[in-house]
Amino acid sequence: MKLLNSDIAIPLYQQLYDLLLDQIRSGVYPPGSKIPSEEELCKTYDLSRVTVRNALGRLVDDNILVKRHGKGTFVATPVFTESAYANGSFTKSCEQMGATPSTQVVSRKQVKVGKALAKQLQLEEGAKAICIKRLRCINGVAAILEVDYFNGDMDFMMEADVETRPILDVIRENSGLAGRQYIDTFEVHFANREQAGCLKCPANTPLLKVSQVVLNEMRGVLYYNEQYIRSDIYKYVMGS
Repeated sequence: MKLLNSDIAIPLYQQLYDLLLDQIRSGVYPPGSKIPSEEELCKTYDLSRVTVRNALGRLVDDNILVKRHGKGTFVATPVFTESAYANGSFTKSCEQMGATPSTQVVSRKQVKVGKALAKQLQLEEGAKAICIKRLRCINGVAAILEVDYFNGDMDFMMEADVETRPILDVIRENSGLAGRQYIDTFEVHFANREQAGCLKCPANTPLLKVSQVVLNEMRGVLYYNEQYIRSDIYKYVMGS
């Protein structure tokens, strides 16, 4: 444990500020995690409550910590913003924001489409489709649960690398088709247990749901996806 020094010119509250900031940046306290209480910090570093409150207050003012009434003090989760200029690409959005994207396939299977999904994919009800669920993370923090649906004829999607490569690149290389238009529908959705587990949030947390139809050059449906987004982490900015 790093001790604070009352014999140097740097005030104790600043030393505690610097120490906690270093622990946050090094991952001791990752985004969203709870830090020790004022009482615990007082005992650990032999400081007065005034000194501890001063350090924590400055970290809150600098948007590094957030206080939640009745729950404690937590490391703030960065909010990332996607602009329309990213053309629907999660990876490109992250690169524009200077963030590191990562993707994990949660499941991949063939399904029979119901009436609503058949309409989105321009298929007959009961036709086969391929469903891929992916968790999209920003700097290691789960931000989006994406569910992609493809025509059952795109059997190459059952084996394709969709963790390190953009889906549109995979489709273009295997079918010659490219995405040309995106039709998005936005609504509020309350997380079910599966979604909450993947996104590491409580069940019934309000999420931004984006339903997206991707059209090819001939205005046929290339694929359809639903994105369940933690809006406290990831936001859309739309222009007009």
